[in-house]
Amino acid sequence: MAFFQEFKSFFPELIGNYHAKLALILNLIDQKCGGVLLIGKRGVGKSLLLKLFKKFLNLFNLSYIEIPLNVTEENLIGGIDIEKTLEKGIKVYQEGLLEKAKNSYVLIEEINLLPTEYLSLIFQTSYNYTIIATMNPEEGSISPHFLDKMGMCVYMERIDNFEDYSDLLRLWGNYRVLDEFYLENYEKLYRYVSFVKACRSNIGYEDTIWDYIVEVCLKNMVSTHRAEIFLFFAARAFAAMKGEGMIKPEHVNFVAPLVLLHRKREIEEKPKPQNKEEENQQNLQKNQNLQKEPPKNPPSKGKDSKPEREKEEKELSDLKEVEIVFPSIPKEEVFELGEVFKPKRIFLRKDRIARTTSGRRTKSKTLLKGGRFIRSVMFSKDKDVDLFGTIKTAAPFQKLRGRKDKLVIYKEDIRYKEKENKIGHLVVFVTDGSGSMAANQRMIATKGAIMSLLMDCYQKRDKVAMILFRKFKAEVVLPPTSSVELAHKKLKDLPTGGNTPLSAGLLEAYKLIKKYHLKFPKDRILLVVITDGKANIPIKFYADPLKEVQNISQEIKNLPYIETIVVDTEVKSEFLRMDLAKDLAQWLSATYIPLEDLKAESLTNLIIQKKESQF
Repeated sequence: MAFFQEFKSFFPELIGNYHAKLALILNLIDQKCGGVLLIGKRGVGKSLLLKLFKKFLNLFNLSYIEIPLNVTEENLIGGIDIEKTLEKGIKVYQEGLLEKAKNSYVLIEEINLLPTEYLSLIFQTSYNYTIIATMNPEEGSISPHFLDKMGMCVYMERIDNFEDYSDLLRLWGNYRVLDEFYLENYEKLYRYVSFVKACRSNIGYEDTIWDYIVEVCLKNMVSTHRAEIFLFFAARAFAAMKGEGMIKPEHVNFVAPLVLLHRKREIEEKPKPQNKEEENQQNLQKNQNLQKEPPKNPPSKGKDSKPEREKEEKELSDLKEVEIVFPSIPKEEVFELGEVFKPKRIFLRKDRIARTTSGRRTKSKTLLKGGRFIRSVMFSKDKDVDLFGTIKTAAPFQKLRGRKDKLVIYKEDIRYKEKENKIGHLVVFVTDGSGSMAANQRMIATKGAIMSLLMDCYQKRDKVAMILFRKFKAEVVLPPTSSVELAHKKLKDLPTGGNTPLSAGLLEAYKLIKKYHLKFPKDRILLVVITDGKANIPIKFYADPLKEVQNISQEIKNLPYIETIVVDTEVKSEFLRMDLAKDLAQWLSATYIPLEDLKAESLTNLIIQKKESQF
């Protein structure tokens, strides 16, 4: 009990979030724990905790490096020191941030906003530094490949109880003694960490602890083998914190949530059928079995007896009186718009094509005058000279060129700026308007989702187009346009009813994209297919509808500069679920999103499991 009271007093400026504090202290004790990623929404204290950690490092002269979001490749890996190069006449190398961070700590705020190329440099170097980073999942995801290289991951939550709020206000209200109290607290933490560090190497373990660690990882469906290594070092550091001489299974259990949270594989559980549906299924199975069984008393081949003949005649007369009801042809309906919500952010991969368009969605190389500088290059179409890069290239040769006062620059020294800027996309909505969308009023929710995406397209300066497929054909109800008002009007009047010609809808999208690329060959396309995938009408007579969908999907997948999202509108709570939209997403190599997970609150990029506090 004394241990936990002592531990709770560390980082007093932040109330609660003891798992995050524990993860930081474990990495102070042993850098082999692999670093910490603090995940949470705005206002939960990620930046504050990182600031407190930096304050602790400053107080006791522990080395660290901060990597800002506007860092360049040259800042990371190093480059030429111009002043010394001009002075000595030879290339003088200047070390980068990553080399300066050797065997120390690297602090990164909002790591998910760094370009993928820079993250690759940060995680691939071998300078043995420990990364302490923060991330807001609402502002973008991070590749699972990079996520796996982080030793620990903690989900931070808001303060949601009265006692913690009161403690926080009392603490900040007594401002006169704050500085003295904090300094005393940090000195105590430094002595504590220094003592535990000295004892760390004396912690022993039995060989069976490795078997237990592997068992824990297998039980939690961990997808990689880094988990076992990080879990061992975390358990060793925790055993040292508690002042025990051996690593025990309870130490492994205590730190396992920190190490395994971001490594668990998601297992989809199918909904269990309700009781009535189970009974119906059992009755159906019994009837099928009864039909397969031969009759016990087969009728004789001779003449029927009189009572049996009278019985059959009576049954026939009863059948004649029965009124046969045929299913009516489904009527067309126009559903209203559903709830408009903030959709989850759609992040698309970057490419290396230089474009002249602008927007707010995806980063791309640009030929426009504006944009963010990336690197110096020898050739560029826009001829925007990089003065700094040019001087840097010419600097080592000034003595050879007989420089006296002014720099001697040759034509081959000239370097140009390579820049990137955000661009917009053409977003093509291919919407299912068949009768199945009327079931459970799914079209209301679908229209609300489309309207939400249209608002997102307006904010990102995208063009939009809309294709509706129903009955026996597909039609372009909205050609490519930048007018969200027009798109809203068309969406509001979309009818529902009839069959599902999914292949016709995909073919119409293929034609529209091909035609658009003739005019704008380098523009990027985002295809959003909103359907349950239950295709039942082919383009050609007597063809297999699903086979047609598969063939057209292959052609769409081969189009340049295109990415696809499949929004599944099927009701997953029903007993009968076909999951045909998943097959469609696989054929299109698309991102699969159920309609319910399209909201920003559904963080599908990271399955966050909230755990009860163990303190």
